Amino acid sequence: MKTLTSTLSSLMLLAAAACGANPGEVPTSSLDTTQQELPCETCEPGGGGGDDDDTPPIIVHGYEINLPLLNPSKMPPGWCTVDIGYGEGHVFRCADWGRGTMDWGGGNAVFHVNSGGSWYSSTEFYNGRIFVEVPKAEGFVPIAQTLGFYTHPQNVPGLVRGSIEMLTLKPNPSEVILAVQVNQGGVWTDVSTSRSTITNIRQMHELQALVYPNQEVRFEVRAKARPDAYSEYFLWKVRMFGAQCYPDFSNGTGCL
Repeated sequence: MKTLTSTLSSLMLLAAAACGANPGEVPTSSLDTTQQELPCETCEPGGGGGDDDDTPPIIVHGYEINLPLLNPSKMPPGWCTVDIGYGEGHVFRCADWGRGTMDWGGGNAVFHVNSGGSWYSSTEFYNGRIFVEVPKAEGFVPIAQTLGFYTHPQNVPGLVRGSIEMLTLKPNPSEVILAVQVNQGGVWTDVSTSRSTITNIRQMHELQALVYPNQEVRFEVRAKARPDAYSEYFLWKVRMFGAQCYPDFSNGTGCL
C-alpha cells in the first residue's frame, strides 16, 4: 500500500503536445493556469488501520490547461469581440457572425460555436457564456477538447483530470460523455469515460483517469445530438488538470 500510494503521489507533468520545451523551463505566471494541489477523491487513502502506517492520501499535484473561452485578449484566430461596456461584449466570428470552431491550436478547441449567443463578461457567472449548437445527427458529437502530453520524471503513471462547466438549453434534460483518451498508433482510444445527464442548471462535470507516461493525452467532451433539430448548450469552462506546459493561446504556437 505504501509503495503504490507513494508512486501515484509523485509529481505529475502534462506538457501540451505542441510544446517540446523542458517543463522545468516553463514560466509559472500568466494565462488561465494556476498551480494546484488537490486530493484524489476516488483513490484509496493511506492508513490501513495499523499504528505504523501513516501514509497520506494520494495527491494530484500540477497545473491546469484552462481554455480562455471568455477572455477577449485571447480569442483564437478568426474570432473577434466587441465591447458593450461594463466589461461585457459579444464573442463572434470576425467574417460573418456565423457558426464555427474556436481553435487555439495544439488540439485545444470548442466546436459548433454560434456567434449569436456567445458573450464574454467580467462577471462570468451571469452573462459570459459560449453558445454551442450541435448539428442534426444521431448519437454523440464532440463539442470540446484539450490536448497534452503526459510525462513523469520517474517514469510512472499518474492521474489526469478533465472537467467542463455547462448547461443545456434544449433538449432538457440531455446527456454528455466525457472521455480521457490516449493516442495509440495514431488512433485516439478512450482510457476512461463517464456519461452524465445535464439540465438547464449550470453544473460542473468531471472525469479522471490513470495514464501511463510518455504519450499524448486528450480530454474530449461529446454532447447528445438530435436527428430532428439543433441541440443547444452553454459552456463556461473546459479544462484538463495536470498541465506543466502552458499553451500560448494568444499566438497559437508552443508554450509560453
